[in-house]
Amino acid sequence: MILMVLFIFLAFPLVNLGAIGIRSYFIINSCKEAAHRASKSLTYEQAAPVQLANNTPAITVAEQTVQRYMNAFTGVKVQSVRSGIVTVNNTTGTKTGPVYAPLSGGNMYGNVYYLEVELQATAEPLLTYNGGLLGDIPGLTRPLTIQTHAREVFENPKGLQM
Repeated sequence: MILMVLFIFLAFPLVNLGAIGIRSYFIINSCKEAAHRASKSLTYEQAAPVQLANNTPAITVAEQTVQRYMNAFTGVKVQSVRSGIVTVNNTTGTKTGPVYAPLSGGNMYGNVYYLEVELQATAEPLLTYNGGLLGDIPGLTRPLTIQTHAREVFENPKGLQM
């Protein structure tokens, strides 16, 4: 009887903790992968006026990458994906942003431009407990909300104006 009680109150929460840890890794890694792929785009918001294989804008690439990655796993749901531009001045090191619109002119060569992807998603526990004894515990009695971001250097700074 004591072993059964220990199993119920110790093993099940540890299984949930492991499942939440793995699902959290999927969420964080999908954000990193989205930033990495989107930073290689030619433009930020609109398609480039040329016919190339990677003509998809960075915002679209980030959203598609997150959705494709998250659809491969169960127990994770995307709530929002935002892509912004972070500017770091080469001389002063001053950081501005993220800005969620294309850049308008300015010194494109005196700065380093990063594409930052922010992702908010939920990870569901493997076994959900429904009981008033434990209260409301994210990751045990309800899904755990995770917000993460990843940043990569944008490879085509002129494309941030489009």
